[in-house]
Amino acid sequence: MIKEIRKLSQADLNKMNIDKIIYDAIKHGIIEFIEEMLKYKPGIVWKKDKKGRTIFAHAIVLRQEKIFSLIYNLGARKCIMARRHDIFRNNFLHLAGKLSPPSQLERVSGAALQMQRELQWFK
Repeated sequence: MIKEIRKLSQADLNKMNIDKIIYDAIKHGIIEFIEEMLKYKPGIVWKKDKKGRTIFAHAIVLRQEKIFSLIYNLGARKCIMARRHDIFRNNFLHLAGKLSPPSQLERVSGAALQMQRELQWFK
């Protein structure tokens, strides 16, 4: 898929709504696609959606830890990224402090284990 995307112009990528494709990949935890997109277009780490959230903010909101772990490849830029705010003035810590989506909570059985998982995200 990435080989085909590389053949397309920026106008073609916008026409096919590449941003939605990236956010769908985050939602479903498709880390391979996100890794390849970061190699192909490293600038996507700074791109924000309508709510002012980057791909890493989405990974936090959707509790996709494997995708969020890609932030460690950014080096010093990860500190800058972590301080950014969305349009609601939420940074990464605020987003991590919010409750997980129900689809993620259902993966862990029992309230105590769900609470433990939420605390791990905040840490």
